[in-house]
Formats: sequence, C-alpha cells, structure tokens
Amino acid sequence: MPSNEAKFDLTSGFPADWPTSRLEKKIISNHLANNHYDVVVNATWGFLECDNPVTKEKSNKFKVLEYLVTNGFANKVLFFNFVDPIYDLSTWYEVFDNCQKANKDFELTCVGQVDSNKIELKYPFAFWAVFAHDNFKRYSEEDTKPNSFDNLFLCYNRKPHRHRQMLHDQMIKHGVINRGIFTLGNEDKSKIKMVNVDRSVVPPHDTRRHGDFGIPNDTMTLGNLEVWNSHLVTIVTETQHVPVMGFPWFSEKIWKPIIGMRPYLLLGDGGSVRYLEDNGSFTFNETFGIEKDDATVSDIVHAMEKFTKDPAEVYDSVVPLLRHNKKRFNEFVLEQKKIFNL
Repeated sequence: MPSNEAKFDLTSGFPADWPTSRLEKKIISNHLANNHYDVVVNATWGFLECDNPVTKEKSNKFKVLEYLVTNGFANKVLFFNFVDPIYDLSTWYEVFDNCQKANKDFELTCVGQVDSNKIELKYPFAFWAVFAHDNFKRYSEEDTKPNSFDNLFLCYNRKPHRHRQMLHDQMIKHGVINRGIFTLGNEDKSKIKMVNVDRSVVPPHDTRRHGDFGIPNDTMTLGNLEVWNSHLVTIVTETQHVPVMGFPWFSEKIWKPIIGMRPYLLLGDGGSVRYLEDNGSFTFNETFGIEKDDATVSDIVHAMEKFTKDPAEVYDSVVPLLRHNKKRFNEFVLEQKKIFNL
C-alpha cells in the first residue's frame, strides 16, 4: 500500500487485491492527505518478513518499527487495525512500550479497532460495518421474512475459537443444541460440527484464501435463505470474547442479523452491547431473559434452554425494532464514512 506522505511504509498485510485491502488503502490514503507521519504500520501479521529500510536486513514488522523508533529514524507513527482483532497478548503492545521508553518524541496515532484500555485509540472506526454496507448481498424485508420457526436459533461458526467450542459443548450438556442450527469448523475433518444443517445448503468456499475449516468464510451473504428463514434468534459468536475491552471488536458477524432482520444474542467483547445501544441500535438480551449487557456462554445456553414463548409472537413483537436497526445501520455507516471522507 503506497504511503507517499510517510518516510517508511510497513503497510503489508493481507493480499492487496482483496476488497478489504482496497478499503484499507482508501481509508489510509484519505487520512494521509491531511496528516503527516514518519511511518505507517498495518497491524496485520507483525511477524511478516520484510526488509529493514535502514539496514536493508531481513526482519519483521515488529522489529523494524521498534528499530526505527528507538534509533530516532521515526517519531510519528500511524498504526491501523481493521480486518482482524489484535489479540490480548499481542507483541505490538510490547513494541509500543519499548518505543515509548526509548524515544521521548514517540507519538502513536491509532486508527480502527484496538483495545483502548492498552493504547489510545484516536480514530475509532467500525470497518466491517462500512465494508458490509458496501459489499453485502442486498435483501428486502420480504426476502428475510420467516417461513417457519423450526429452529429457535442459528449459530454459524467457522474457526473453533475457545468461546465457540465452549458454547457448543454447553449446549450439548444442557440438551439444547438440537433446538437450533449450529456449525463449528475445524481443520480436523472429524471434529467439524453441523447440527440441523447439512452440506447441501452450505455454500462452497475458497480454501486457498481462508484456510480449510470445512465451513465457508461466507462473510457477505446470509447463506441459504431457506435456512435463514427458519430461525428466530441469531447467536453471534464474535471473533473474540474478552470480558474487559476498551473498544470492542466487531466483525461482519454482528451486522448480519441486523441486515437479515433478526433479534440476536451476542457473545463478544465486554462493552459490545453498550456500544451498539449507544449508537442507536436495539439489542435483545432482555427479550430472551438475559438481564445484563455482556452475556456469557452460560447466559446464552440458559436463555435457549428456558425459552418457552411462541416464536411467531416474539418475532412479530420485535419487527418494529428490526426495521429500526436496519435503517439505523445505514445511518451509522454514513457517520463512520465521514471520519475518513469515504
């Protein structure tokens, strides 16, 4: 990614021809039009091999940034993170700490989504909301109207992150897994879980691009509409589930039920529900008997276990909220775009 206004470029990451990479490039290019930095850094894959622009030696982004700052070649750093979360024990936090200690003129500007409890986030930005708005398959309200409520919930999962595996296991333990649709991918084919859905309704996927977990990385559709239109509540298991988070991580997953007009329960970072509500969206924990913002695995399992209401009545009661959320999503995206003149 060109960054002509900066002396050093550490923006390598996912392939440049990916649509997400093109949006990253546009955001950063627009920002650099009115701001100057010594170095621009993409958080993605800090271990990625690259050349140290001063010594010309092979290194990685972690080491190159630390070298540039601690040796006085760079003071002002633009650091962006959009596509994947920075995990809790990321080496980036150690790098920034070392830079701060070694260079009194070190100035870090963060853009996108990072844990603002660890480092200041000057420009919070809901990247996946913007990307989904511009790239998601278009659906009318009629397209997503339920045909049945054969499934109480729908919970699609590809990578078997710990909180997703825990949710699956606890649903089995409490006898609720068969009340809905649940998928859970794995590189070990014998461990792939597909409950109340089969491969005939699961779209194909490109294993070269996203890895082979046996479940497609279908980020920009609702999947098979017959399946989608058979459930009441979407259980969203975000990419990470960190109890205390300064700025919660949102991928495309949370925007799917909003676009597809379903109430949802969210297993994500602490503060996620509060953020959505603060930005004008309705959330649905109370609808399903969860009387707090940040739901746990146990909360969601028990909500599905204890649910005895008429699904059709519940759906009809929340339709006005679902319409509001979809409308508010479009407004929210326009607000986000204004941050970087998109």
